Amino acid sequence: MAAGAPGIGVLSPLLQSRGKKRPSNVTVRVLGTAQDGGIPHLGCSCANCTRARREPRERRQIASLAIADLEQGKFFIVDTTPDVRTQAESALARFRPAGTRLLDALGGVILTHAHSGHYTGLMFFGFESVSSTKMPTYVSRRMADFLTTNGPWSQLVRLGNIELRTLNPGEPVSLTAGICIETLPVPHRDEYSDTLAIRIVGPRKSLIYVPDIQSWEAWKKPIGGEIGMTDFALLDGTFFAPEELSFRSISAIGHPPIRESVRLLRGLPRSKKAGTFFTHFNHTNLALDPAGEARREIEEAGFGMASEGQEFAL
Repeated sequence: MAAGAPGIGVLSPLLQSRGKKRPSNVTVRVLGTAQDGGIPHLGCSCANCTRARREPRERRQIASLAIADLEQGKFFIVDTTPDVRTQAESALARFRPAGTRLLDALGGVILTHAHSGHYTGLMFFGFESVSSTKMPTYVSRRMADFLTTNGPWSQLVRLGNIELRTLNPGEPVSLTAGICIETLPVPHRDEYSDTLAIRIVGPRKSLIYVPDIQSWEAWKKPIGGEIGMTDFALLDGTFFAPEELSFRSISAIGHPPIRESVRLLRGLPRSKKAGTFFTHFNHTNLALDPAGEARREIEEAGFGMASEGQEFAL
């Protein structure tokens, strides 16, 4: 099957073994939807950043998820962003009773790659901050090497603030009795580590999270097939169209524009489109204007834009 074709691929063992009749106590909550610099962006006076400073509801924290097992009373954070302090508190308030200590509820963190918006929040688990003890930190082998050999992250490992747990591509990992994850390597700018997409499987449904990818054509897996195998998808929506950046080439940064993704996935069934949302928005993204033509184009095509606080029951 050609890369990006909307056909259905072969189900992974993880999805094949999913029990469809079990009640679901697993919820994925969107904690942030912005590219690594957040919105408003530091030092930027573009229309989106100006609007976000004027209207707090238009502000967006950096892309992250919480995966909660309500039965076990544990949640996991996907990507520890620079906004992790408020994002962790948001998840704690949503999933645990008032007064619960964060470290009693946070079961671990999962990192997709080593770009600044996705892992630098680890610093708040260190000696100078919450000083966690052996916080399970799920990473690729290359990411583990990066954290172990480069300060200040190596101090977290040396002092036992985090405990690195290596993820092997395609190998299911049980976070709790109700939550399994499976990682899929994706092409991206891999200066310090490789980059992972994550499939999250609950008792009844599943979600695939691909916040960063070079292009759908560069990936060996057809994104249409991956969406076909899952119930929900959160996809790289960094830019809406190439022309929104006048000072840098989008091709050099590496992200598929939403307009191209919509065109690629136009053949998906309506139900699959309705479960597909874009995330990881750059501050220049034309679709951030709630009254703009770009937003209407996405919605009229049957897709959505992820928002903070949005939840998916798995």
